[in-house]
Amino acid sequence: MLSTGRLLYLNFRFLHTTSKWLRHRFSSAGFLLLSGLVASGVFGIDARASLAYQIFSICLSILIIAILSSLMFRGNFSFRRQLPEYGTVTFPLNYKVTINNLNKSPHRDLTYVDELSYKFPSYELFKSTRDPEDARRNWVDRKIGYPRLMSLLQKSRGGSLSWIDIDLIPAEDEIEATMNFVPLRRGYLYFSKSSIARPDPFGLFRAIISKNNPEKILILPKTYQVPQIRLKGHRKYQQGGINQASFIGDSQEFMSLRDYQPGDPMRSIHWRSYAKRSEPVVKEFRDKFFVRQGLILDTFIEDKSAYQFEEAVSMAASFATTVEDQDSLLDLMFVGTKSYRFTSGRSFDNAANMLELLACVTPCYDKDFVQLVELTGKHISELSGMIIILLDWDDKRQEMVKNFISSKIPVIVFVIQDTKTQQTLLPGPLQLTPESLIPLTVDNIQGALDKINWSDSIQ
Repeated sequence: MLSTGRLLYLNFRFLHTTSKWLRHRFSSAGFLLLSGLVASGVFGIDARASLAYQIFSICLSILIIAILSSLMFRGNFSFRRQLPEYGTVTFPLNYKVTINNLNKSPHRDLTYVDELSYKFPSYELFKSTRDPEDARRNWVDRKIGYPRLMSLLQKSRGGSLSWIDIDLIPAEDEIEATMNFVPLRRGYLYFSKSSIARPDPFGLFRAIISKNNPEKILILPKTYQVPQIRLKGHRKYQQGGINQASFIGDSQEFMSLRDYQPGDPMRSIHWRSYAKRSEPVVKEFRDKFFVRQGLILDTFIEDKSAYQFEEAVSMAASFATTVEDQDSLLDLMFVGTKSYRFTSGRSFDNAANMLELLACVTPCYDKDFVQLVELTGKHISELSGMIIILLDWDDKRQEMVKNFISSKIPVIVFVIQDTKTQQTLLPGPLQLTPESLIPLTVDNIQGALDKINWSDSIQ
C-alpha cells in the first residue's frame, strides 16, 4: 500500500505533467476560456437552477473548433541555435536562432520556444532534499512539499524560456529570432527540443511541431568585485621553474646548453645535439623563485545550506578572475570526486579555464575534511600565501588554518554564513591578525566586501 507521502509525490508528478502540457498548448486567452468552461460546468450541473450550462456549451464548442482547426497545421522546419561560449548565473543570456521554412508556402503568426531538458527527481531525493526557501514558506507548503519539488525541477532545468512571436517566414526562406532567459544555476544547461507552433484562428490553442535539437552551454558562477590580494609572503623556490610549477618531478627550467662534465646526470644530456656533434652536450637549468598563492575552496557542505556553498564558489571565482592581472600563480585547491589542484597565471591556463572548473564543482558529501588538509599540506612549501573560503569556522577548519600560520604563510579567511544562522566568529588561530578573518552572509556579499579595509586585512 502506498504511503501518504509517496501518493502525494505521484499526484505531484501527474499535476506537473498535466500543467506543462496545458501551458504549452493553451494561450492566455485559451486558459481563460478553459477556466470558464470548468467553472460553468460546476455551476451548470443543475440546468433548471442555473443558466451556466449555456456558457459551458459555448465555451466547449469554441474549444472543440479551436482544437480541430489546429490539426490542419503542417510544416517542415529546421532550427539552428547560435549559442555563446558561456553564460553567467543570474545574468540574462541572449542567443540567436535561425528558423528555416522548408515548405513551398509561407507561414504566418507562429510562435517559437526552446526547451531545456531536466530529470524529474526521485521520491527519495524529493523527501531528503533540504530547500533553503522552506524557511520563507508557510507551514502547509513546507509540510506538503510541492513548492520544494518545483524548486528541484527548476534547479534541474536551470532556466525557463518563453514563447516568442514570429510574424512571417517566407517560403523556402529563413529568419533569425532572438531568445533570452536568465540561467538559474551554474554548470551545463542542456537544450533538448525546438518547437514551433501556430495558434488556431481564435488564438486559443497551439498546434506544435517539435524537433529534437540537443545542445549544451556552460554557465559560469557569478562573481563579485574583489581587489587583487597580494599577501605579504616571500617568494618561494619553485622546483622546475615556471614551466614545471604544477607538476611533480625534479626537472628545472631550461637555460642553455654546455659541454658534458663528469658527474652530470644522464637525463640532462641533450641527445639531439649529441647526435650532431658526436660529443655529449647537457642541458643547463636554473632555479626559479616567484609568488604563488593558494586559493582553497571548502566543498564540505555538511549541514550548511546550498546557498552558502554557491556563494563560496562565487567568491572563489571572483578571486580567480584577478590572477590574469598579477605576475604570480594561483593554485585552486578543493576536494570533489577526488582532490583537485588547478594552477592559473603567467604562462599557465587562464582564468577562464579555472571558471569552467568552478562552474562544475559540486558539494562533497562522501569524504572527510582531512583530505583537504592533506591536499594543502602537500604543497604548503611552495605557497607564498593563502586565500581560504570556508563554510564554517569549527575546530577542524581552525586547525588547518593554524598549520598554515605555523608554517609562516600569511592567510586571509572568508567564512560564508547563512543569514538566519550567522554568529559572531572568534579569531581562534588568527588572534594576532583578527582582521584576516572576514565573515560574509549570503544575502550581502558585495556589501560586506565593499566595507572591508583591504590594507588592514592583507598580512
